[in-house]
Amino acid sequence: VCVLVGCEERDRYGVGEPDIRLHRKNGTATVEIAGLDIYDPIRDEVKSRDVHDIAYWMLDDDYDGSNFVVRQVFFCGGDKDEFDEWKKGLSDLAKVKTKKAAEQTLKIQIDEEAFGRLYRHKSHPFPVKKGQKIAVRVISQFGEETTKVLEVK
Repeated sequence: VCVLVGCEERDRYGVGEPDIRLHRKNGTATVEIAGLDIYDPIRDEVKSRDVHDIAYWMLDDDYDGSNFVVRQVFFCGGDKDEFDEWKKGLSDLAKVKTKKAAEQTLKIQIDEEAFGRLYRHKSHPFPVKKGQKIAVRVISQFGEETTKVLEVK
């Protein structure tokens, strides 16, 4: 279904490649992130980590080979309860009047339901076609970054 296009086993920052899966169905696809390999320089070994060691990940579903354009972003570090607690604290702060001020300044409307969909290990569906490149950028809980590129076959 897909092949890896130019990724190193580990980069100079100690992060290996993310464990991602591309699921295709009827001209659309989703990307699922299952974990991340992290290099331990003290033990000189690569350790597989699960999604809770990933701070956040981003998806460019139409990667041009040089410019990564964030089309979807998700958080998955820790567990869902921790994220919900953080979101509640942010929401409570926003109710004071910050939310209205932010909406007016940025000329946006903050969508609480959309914010609730940010903690995910699987992307939202997107259209795919043969030859299309998909890039996934992962940031570990230590701030290390790595990108994996897939080409739809």
